[in-house]
Amino acid sequence: MLDRIKHIEAELKRLRSSIGLSSATITRGGLTLLNDAFLRMVDTDETEIVYIGPDSQGRQIIRIRREGGGDVMWTGFSVAGNQFWRLTDRFNREIISDDTEVGGIARPWLAIPLYPKFTMAASAVHSYMNLPVASVVTETTLWEGRIPMVTHPYMVVSGIFGQATGSNTSTYRLKVNGTTVGTWAETSVVNVNRGPFYVAASLSQSNVPVTITAEATGSGNIGCQVYSLYQRQT
Repeated sequence: MLDRIKHIEAELKRLRSSIGLSSATITRGGLTLLNDAFLRMVDTDETEIVYIGPDSQGRQIIRIRREGGGDVMWTGFSVAGNQFWRLTDRFNREIISDDTEVGGIARPWLAIPLYPKFTMAASAVHSYMNLPVASVVTETTLWEGRIPMVTHPYMVVSGIFGQATGSNTSTYRLKVNGTTVGTWAETSVVNVNRGPFYVAASLSQSNVPVTITAEATGSGNIGCQVYSLYQRQT
């Protein structure tokens, strides 16, 4: 009889340990995980939905997935070892992330509206904006705008620059808050992106003036068509 009681007790103990904790409430204090312990939630399909703890190299990360396993939000490390965070849509496309190198936003890239500071002949129809060299023999502001807030460490300008007609050389400058952050020269007409230009010194500043200037030597006209100016990550 004693052996049977001991056997039953052992079976009850085994049964309790196999069932595990089905529900718990903490009314005071909290739950603390020590020594790289982790918190993990797995659904009935064996899909990991939440993981908070060390990665394969012992670095702390957070990962949240959708039903079926697609990412919602996760943190990780760049090649340089800097930690980042990412937020994705249901197609696993990156929506928002931070720049791991110098701070600020990595994505989305944000456009900066610019407005021309010059006019062209009302009767003229051109495939792109251009001005005579005589109008820019000294550095002249051609485009200007305001950045509501500098959120990225770099900027890129896209447009048509350089020799539209005649024979000339033109130099363009991108200025943020009055400081030249990028300079490029053209001897032939080009439709290009110039940059990225480093603007991290202005991160988090608001209502920041941004201008594009030009000066040229020679004869004829220079291109001065800006298609876009946008902020981007490292």
